[in-house]
Amino acid sequence: MEIDLHKLAEAFLHSDVRQGYIDLAAGEVILLRDDLDEAEAEAHVFEIEEDWEHYLPLPNLLDEREREFMLSFAENAREGVRERLREALTGTGAASRFRHQVKRLLLQKAWEAHFRQSMLEAAREFCEENGLAYRE
Repeated sequence: MEIDLHKLAEAFLHSDVRQGYIDLAAGEVILLRDDLDEAEAEAHVFEIEEDWEHYLPLPNLLDEREREFMLSFAENAREGVRERLREALTGTGAASRFRHQVKRLLLQKAWEAHFRQSMLEAAREFCEENGLAYRE
């Protein structure tokens, strides 16, 4: 059983709004569908909890590490841009200001590539920390 790192990274992209699990027996990444009504979602969660030793819940990676990814992007930017991105990341509303600066500086594609690579690396780290085999 090997976890597909790209599927895991994709699940992490939604981890702030949708609960995810790894089915340890099948090696599959499972995201709670967002089109479930409350009763269906509850039934799904209870089904997983009844067999909890076969499932590993995914952390809310966006809330935990998004700022770290933004700082990393800023630190790797060229001089001048680096300062503007760092400044955007201070205080309340930092993520929003950072995204605005990224658009304003025409760095959207570079940011998206960096963010996806960071999520993939986070998926790799998650697998290694939890002793899960993975494939890229």
